[in-house]
Amino acid sequence: MNPIKSPKYKTITLLLVLILITGHGLFAQSLNFKTNFRPQWSLNVSAGTSLFFGDIKQYQYVPVSNYENEWRFAGGLQLGYQISPVVGLRGQGIFGKLAGTRRPSNLYFEASYIELNLNTTVSIRNIFSTYRDGQFWDVYLIAGVGLTNYNSTLMELSSKKVLRKIGYGNGVGFGGRTVEGLLIGGMGLTLNLSDQWTVNLESANRVLNSDLLDGKESGFKYDVYNYSSLGFTYKFARRTPSTKSKGDRTDEYDYFESSKKDKKVPETRTEPVQPAEIDMLFVAPPVLNQPVEPPKKEVPQVIEEKKAEVISPVVNRTIEEKPMPVKSEAHAGIEYRVQIMAKYGNTISTEKLSKMYNLPASHIQQNTHNGFYIYTVGSFTTYEAARVKRNELRSTNGIVDAFVVAFKADERLDKLP
Repeated sequence: MNPIKSPKYKTITLLLVLILITGHGLFAQSLNFKTNFRPQWSLNVSAGTSLFFGDIKQYQYVPVSNYENEWRFAGGLQLGYQISPVVGLRGQGIFGKLAGTRRPSNLYFEASYIELNLNTTVSIRNIFSTYRDGQFWDVYLIAGVGLTNYNSTLMELSSKKVLRKIGYGNGVGFGGRTVEGLLIGGMGLTLNLSDQWTVNLESANRVLNSDLLDGKESGFKYDVYNYSSLGFTYKFARRTPSTKSKGDRTDEYDYFESSKKDKKVPETRTEPVQPAEIDMLFVAPPVLNQPVEPPKKEVPQVIEEKKAEVISPVVNRTIEEKPMPVKSEAHAGIEYRVQIMAKYGNTISTEKLSKMYNLPASHIQQNTHNGFYIYTVGSFTTYEAARVKRNELRSTNGIVDAFVVAFKADERLDKLP
């Protein structure tokens, strides 16, 4: 009977569909939406032990390591998508080997397999506590379904005489391997090394849809094998959109503040034109108390009149409106600072920011604004002075998101004055 068309396999497929459709909705109510969590993709590479639990096994739980070793190893590659702080979906591929010894029956088997599965993770920590960005550890449950493609050989333990072969061109899987459906259940621990790298320790059992993996059909009618692994995960985290100005053109709000205000485009502030730039816009007035020499070549009267029309307004304006140097005026009661960080709902210690950006912790100030905890550096009476500090933080300290904000009576203003 084709295992792909079996009723048990159809049950497994239906269970997978239900997990994928309802997994997110089941845990949505437990989420704390007042966080800065954003969905993200990840890639995981793992390796570890692959152990068999079935009819051909010396002891029920403990693998033997002598007289035909039962320890085998496997490796896997996994692509994941974290939907929320609680629920994640993953697709995994594993290649491994299995072995089992049954000395009283003089039996021994070896197998190799290629497994493809879809599984979901459920964070235990984030169900019962508030999600915090940058939390160091998490414990999660693993549940899923998949297919395993295997070749298996049953032998006499003493003589290694082959008694039975399964797969090896007679199946419908990869390279003629036998295909079986499986259910997955287990647990994992993740340790965050940085914003993008984590270490994962996982152990999950696979319950197959038959008792054929070890070549002996007796006892419990479903074979089981376990994959316990150490893995490294790279998260393709999307950074908070930053202010990418060209040469100090504008200062904008950060991503969280702009989204808080119904996705409105933040206001921008045009830099004041420097005196040297203003002087270049005007033509120096001619000396009026000296006679003007007539041109050497005659120019048609029409051209002379047009020339006079063009020059005349410029001359009049330069005489009547002599350009004055532009001075930066301090607004009464206004204080300018440079914002380096904003977090919604949760604080971050100034000591951590000090280590992140190589700044003295005593220079970092914390305030609240529209539900955010904002962190600023410096105190200036003019925008130009704050802008100099902002450029220094961007170039020297690597805070590319730094931008100038205004305060009045120690309260953050929504826009620059």
